[in-house]
Amino acid sequence: MNPAMELVQQIEANGGRFLIDGEELVIRPGDAAMPLVEELRAHKRAIMDLLRSRAQQEQDAADDSDSFGLWMLARCVYRDRAWGGVGALHLDLARWCAAQGRALPESRRAFTAELQAEGFAVTTDGLVYGLMLGEDLEAHERFQAAPADSGPPARAKAAKRRNARKGRP
Repeated sequence: MNPAMELVQQIEANGGRFLIDGEELVIRPGDAAMPLVEELRAHKRAIMDLLRSRAQQEQDAADDSDSFGLWMLARCVYRDRAWGGVGALHLDLARWCAAQGRALPESRRAFTAELQAEGFAVTTDGLVYGLMLGEDLEAHERFQAAPADSGPPARAKAAKRRNARKGRP
């Protein structure tokens, strides 16, 4: 372990907190650093670089942990009596994270646990109650709005048979 890391760990073990104020390295409370002042001065630049790096890593981790919520807002819809597939949702999250340059989600099992932690009911069949992809809802609504005879040939034939039984042209 490098000397800067050792000094940071010693100060934090003594109850000290580091702050960077411009080019100044501040330690609170001050008595946490008293026995190590000369060593701290000797390694000030390395300690400041280490602390800045650590702060950036924490910020990056916080940004990645926010991915789930941002994805849900951007790509999903919430509807009673609607069901989304865990596999499709997980795959869409992975694609969204890749496109956004964010860390990819963990396993499908961890994704399911995160859905449940958000309050969604997940069945053993892999369905999520109340959450689905917005594009799936749009496709469903387009399908429902389409006239019966404009659908696929099988749907049109079925409509013609129904109409023939009812005496309609």
